[in-house]
Amino acid sequence: MTDVVIVGGGLSGLVAAIAARQADLSCLVVEKGRSLGGDGNYVEGAMGVDSRLQQAAGIHIDRTQLLQDELNYSHYEASAPHLKQLIDHSGETIDWLADLGVKFSGVGAQGKSWPTIHAFAGGGHAAVETLIAKARELGVQFVRSTSVQQLLMNDGKISGVSLRDEVTGLTSEVATQHVIFATGGYVDNPELIKQQTPLSDRLMSVSDGKSTGDGMQLAWSVGAMHDSMGALQFGGGAIYDPMLPPFMHMASQIGVAATQEAILWVNQAGERFVNEDVNDNMCHAGNALLGQARTFAIFDAAAVKHLSEVGLYKAVGNSPFSPDTLDKLPEELAGDLAAHRKYLAKADTLADLAELLHLPKLVESVDRYNQLVDEGVDSDFGKAADYLTPVKTGPFYAVTLGVGMACALGGLRIDTDNAVLNPQGYPIPGLYAIGNDAAGMLVGDTYAVTLPGSTAGFAAFSGRNAIAAITRE
Repeated sequence: MTDVVIVGGGLSGLVAAIAARQADLSCLVVEKGRSLGGDGNYVEGAMGVDSRLQQAAGIHIDRTQLLQDELNYSHYEASAPHLKQLIDHSGETIDWLADLGVKFSGVGAQGKSWPTIHAFAGGGHAAVETLIAKARELGVQFVRSTSVQQLLMNDGKISGVSLRDEVTGLTSEVATQHVIFATGGYVDNPELIKQQTPLSDRLMSVSDGKSTGDGMQLAWSVGAMHDSMGALQFGGGAIYDPMLPPFMHMASQIGVAATQEAILWVNQAGERFVNEDVNDNMCHAGNALLGQARTFAIFDAAAVKHLSEVGLYKAVGNSPFSPDTLDKLPEELAGDLAAHRKYLAKADTLADLAELLHLPKLVESVDRYNQLVDEGVDSDFGKAADYLTPVKTGPFYAVTLGVGMACALGGLRIDTDNAVLNPQGYPIPGLYAIGNDAAGMLVGDTYAVTLPGSTAGFAAFSGRNAIAAITRE
């Protein structure tokens, strides 16, 4: 008999495992992949309010105002008790991580946001490695390349799990009265994603590939409530390349020029459709891009020269890196054109570019846009004057855009103990969900970029919170 079985060895699962051993509970972590850490390896930092690091930096946040702003942002689709609970305990969660040895490089805002993200020194991978080492030190048991096939029930309560070794195909059972799902959500399940948007063919997962909705589907099989699927975390536009996986373009300077620099976006007809500086909120930008059947970023030779030799038009707030210039942009453009990458097009004139891409209104749209640039006011869509960049000097470039997804939240309704609820609103005895499997309670239909680090912050908080609930039984 094991006190707790944790399904998933990502950030939330690792935190839960450490908390379990600190509470003197025996603990088994079941990880279906070969490696631990999940998407925690890629997160930039974790959300916290009133942490020691914030206090040292002189950052003070009004918790009540933060709660109200986030509830308004979600149109009150977020659960006020769950969001308040996270805010109130987030600072102590950051301090707990620091006491375990997790290093932070600083704390502040990300784009136009609350100053809540505590950046991991060395990135998420470094934080995960610290947590794995601590878990092993405390005696946490891990099994990898192993999946949970079934939840075992006795008299309506959790009694164990059925496991399958993904290498040998052999099955086994583990007796336990507590199962915690930490399986990372469903961003890598195309069928579940398709239910969220009819344009899912232009959505690209930049997850670790293992977040296929295992937890929610197993929970549903024993009577858990089918809750709102929550929100997709969009990346504000990304290179849409049918030939290469999305992660191959993660550090692309062409991608930064096409998305973050807010020059000109057009749709399948060549029409401009939004203020391009919407990418201050990457999820709003994702929504705007998915509102069109196809989307393209248009820029010219003058922009390439400026970005590569002078500097950015717009600070990069939602990118894995934030350079001073895009010094490799000309080289990347030349290389990808020579390789005939299907996402990239170049022409000496706008008319030629329009014909090449079948964008009948491109020339007209660019003429109108350049008129707004000359006037210094975007009276069409309201882009900030500082980012009104002309598109006049050939050759001209077009980058086909899709939308990257880092995670997908929700599917299960939980109470404030992270216990999974049935359709009548009562807990299924012994069943808990943490991290992305449960984070739909925090958002509406659009991910809360305004509260940066909230996914990782909730992963850490919820892992500890579920264990605390188990110890109170």
